[in-house]
Amino acid sequence: MKKLCTIILITFICSVLNAGGTKGILKSWVDDWPIQPITVICPWAVGGVVDRVNRALAAYGEEIFNQPIVATNDFIRQGAISVSDNFLQAVTPLLGDGGNVAFNNYLDTKANEPVFIIGSENAFAVTPNIRTSRPLPFAYNDFEPVISLCSAVFVMTANARLNIVDLESLRAYGKGKTLIVAVGGTSSIEYFMLKKLFEELGLKLEVVAYNGANLAVNALMKGEVDLAVSHQSQAKHGVETGIISPVVLFDEKGSDEGVFAGVKGVGEYGYTAYCKNRSFLMARKGTNAAVIQKVYEGYKKILAQEDIQQLYKNMMIEIEPLDAIEIRNHLTEVQTMVKSHL
Repeated sequence: MKKLCTIILITFICSVLNAGGTKGILKSWVDDWPIQPITVICPWAVGGVVDRVNRALAAYGEEIFNQPIVATNDFIRQGAISVSDNFLQAVTPLLGDGGNVAFNNYLDTKANEPVFIIGSENAFAVTPNIRTSRPLPFAYNDFEPVISLCSAVFVMTANARLNIVDLESLRAYGKGKTLIVAVGGTSSIEYFMLKKLFEELGLKLEVVAYNGANLAVNALMKGEVDLAVSHQSQAKHGVETGIISPVVLFDEKGSDEGVFAGVKGVGEYGYTAYCKNRSFLMARKGTNAAVIQKVYEGYKKILAQEDIQQLYKNMMIEIEPLDAIEIRNHLTEVQTMVKSHL
């Protein structure tokens, strides 16, 4: 009799599982996620565009996820000296250029933990294709893309005293000189686009690498460098006050708005080394697809808030809530562009 009861119990359990019991258990687990605060790591400098976006979006944590979102940073300050490409290639994984240390540290995170990191094409589409020495201690396959948080167009600005206002005047001023240019890290899409543009212009440059485009434009404002590449919002104040001058936008077309009205895009000069800079939320590899979808839907609701949309407009960035497939497609397009210019 006891054996018969055991058999009946096992049969009942199997029938429940076959009828979707496993799905029901999984659904209940996802419904309860997260059971603790969500942490979102920005691997770049405090005060930068992505850091500001991260902190603004975090304000909706309780409302959307029933848990607070803790916006934090994990980065190493750089830019005190200008160094050669070979040296940078050797030490970047150690220094944290472009957020590399943060991405490596994030590997300690377990799948399904409510801990996310913000990535971009820098570490996953640019650096792996241009690095010639030490490999990065992490790879794209260590992460799961969730949702794109914002996209932006970079602008090159110059010290106003140099009277560089477009690529023609840049070429004329830079002839026979080595121009010092500040960028937000040498593992960045802006560094790659800058380097290719200078090669096509036949100009020499010396790069000062910072961990954040806001730090790069600050160096230009202080007169420490000749030019800088940053997000438009980061350069806006300097342009308005006349301290720095816009030179070119790293986009197919120029701008007809605000202080950048009339500034041409790289594409209008016939060059092709340009693309949008997109920042996206990433989870640890192995995180359940249902959790990723839940976070995607939650952040999509946050991005639809009126105050968030106004913030993006003020910061001159775009809302493009790309999903995992669209993020992968973007990275593939950037990889293709980088390889075609090597």
